[in-house]
Amino acid sequence: MLTEIHQFQQWLRRRSPHSSTHIHYVSDLKLFFNWLSKPCAQVTPQDIDAYIAHSQAQGHASATINRRLVALRTFYRYLNLINDDAPTNPVLPQRHYVRRGRRLPRDVEDADITTFFEVITKPRDKAQFLLMLRCGLRVGEVRNLNLHDLYLQPQPGHLPRLWLRGKGGVERVAYLSAQALAALEAWLTIRPTVKTQAVFINCRGRRFTVTGIQYILAQYCHHAGLWLTCHQLRHTFARHLVEAGVPVTTIQRLLGHARLRTTELYLHISDTQLQADYRAAMQQLAVRLTVRGGE
Repeated sequence: MLTEIHQFQQWLRRRSPHSSTHIHYVSDLKLFFNWLSKPCAQVTPQDIDAYIAHSQAQGHASATINRRLVALRTFYRYLNLINDDAPTNPVLPQRHYVRRGRRLPRDVEDADITTFFEVITKPRDKAQFLLMLRCGLRVGEVRNLNLHDLYLQPQPGHLPRLWLRGKGGVERVAYLSAQALAALEAWLTIRPTVKTQAVFINCRGRRFTVTGIQYILAQYCHHAGLWLTCHQLRHTFARHLVEAGVPVTTIQRLLGHARLRTTELYLHISDTQLQADYRAAMQQLAVRLTVRGGE
């Protein structure tokens, strides 16, 4: 089993060399087969049913369960590609995938953002988290950022920018706000000279891991007495754009969303027109109720 999983991981890495999918999928596969203790050829749809029930009893989110099912289904598809007598895929989407309701992005209140950045002491860390808050970078995009991806002195009339590799190796350009640019330049002036091209390096002079960046954020959250995630900083960037009246299609491009429907979710967490309509309606109803109450 370990041989097949290792070969599967190598296949995923060849297909998407800039993606971390192979890490997550392999971890999901090991969790499943350690739980089931069966050869892959003997896994049945009923085993998948039981695994879903087990995962739900453990309190795992629907998104987590579905990701593990996708990892399993992709693994069996891989086996079908390389083996003529491959086992039948036991994951049946219509039967097994857990339905998810529409979940809105969770941003961070501006007061908490202020508190969080007040406890950041290192220029490197301030630059990392400002790239998420002011430019909408994902934590993986911050981690993968290289020195040759920086265009900090553009031609007149153009903004400083970053060249990013997002999900699935899709490239996009992210522009730097004055605040993010100042923080990035402050870090680059003291960044140690090392062989790696990584913009952000740890104390050993190596490129950060995603887990390493998340750990640093957790430490600052502890000092600030609050909790937030890297992706919530990205969500807050989107909310700020909505509140500034930026067109949704522009926000889509800045966030690197493949589908406009994903970006439109942010309109629901900070819809200024909806708030104005609601406020006006409540003012009218308050007058009407006051009059009736006095009759």
